[in-house]
Parts: sequence; C-alpha cells; structure tokens
Amino acid sequence: MGDSHRAIVNAEASRRHIGGPLAIAAMTLGLLTWPIAFNLGAYGEVLYDDIFRVIVAASILLVITIVNPAYERPWRWLVWIALAAPLVWFVAAAVIAGSTSEAMENPVFVVSLAVIALVSVPITLRLLVDLFTPELTGTGSRRLTLSIVALVAVVGLIGFTFGRNNDRYMTCSDFALAGASEPENCAP
Repeated sequence: MGDSHRAIVNAEASRRHIGGPLAIAAMTLGLLTWPIAFNLGAYGEVLYDDIFRVIVAASILLVITIVNPAYERPWRWLVWIALAAPLVWFVAAAVIAGSTSEAMENPVFVVSLAVIALVSVPITLRLLVDLFTPELTGTGSRRLTLSIVALVAVVGLIGFTFGRNNDRYMTCSDFALAGASEPENCAP
C-alpha cells in the first residue's frame, strides 16, 4: 500500500510539475500553427510571414543544436539538415529563381518545399517541445507527447476551418483594418 500511494503522489506531482512547461509548449506551438493554418484556409496559400516564422524558428534551433547538440549521431546530422533546409530553400529560391514567388512556379522548388514541410516542420516542432519541456520528452511519456501533437493538429484544423469560412466570423474591413489583403470570400 505504501508503494502504490507513493506512486500516485509522484504521478500527481509530476503532472503539476510539467503543467507549466506543457502549457508553454502547447501555447507556443499553437501560436505558430494557427496563423499558418488560418492563412492557408483563407487565402489558399502559405504567406511570406508564415514562411519567415518557420525559417526563423528552424534557424534559431539550428544554432542552438550546433552549440548544444540535442541528439546523438546519426540523428544529429538529420536534425541539422532538417533545420537548415528552410533557410537553404529560401536562399536558393532567391538566388536561382529570383524570388520565392517565382520559385513556387518551378516544380522542383514546390516539391522540395513540400518535403521540407513534411520533414523540417515536425522536427522543428519536436525540438520546441524538447526545449520547453525537457522533462516531458526525458520521461518518455508518449501520452503527453501525443497530446501535444494532437492539440497542435486540432489547432491547425480549427485555424484552417476558420480561415476557409472567414466570411462567417469576420468582415472584409477586419482584414483591411489589420493591413491584410481581403480574401476572396470575405463578408462585405
């Protein structure tokens, strides 16, 4: 009885301990995910400031993981390549195609951007979770890790849905007042 009671107390203390960092991680990831998903829903595109957000987050994490490696070999190199990929894509688009807009008309750049999104963004998100909640990933809690992933996915889905149906929640003047272009389906 003493051991089971101690285990319950330790589990409750652990939940309280990671509540703050877990909340910070979830909030940060949600704030990164929402605008990307909303803009994709409203405009049918990922906007330049969303791309910059990913490039900046990945580049900062790249420097952090070079100075203080987060993973052992061979994963370290995969992480570094994945984190460098958004910045490399951006520079290559500017140098080779002349701009990121022109690069998006080239199938090679479009496919490479899709691969970067599928590989770099999840690694960047995982590193953000590791950064904000090392005790979460250190304990190997799959349930909590999956909870954060699910939360971010739900926030992304809701953001996309709100963006797609912005005419139900916002008016064209809301976008104009914020200095944003008006989506095609905004309400007058």
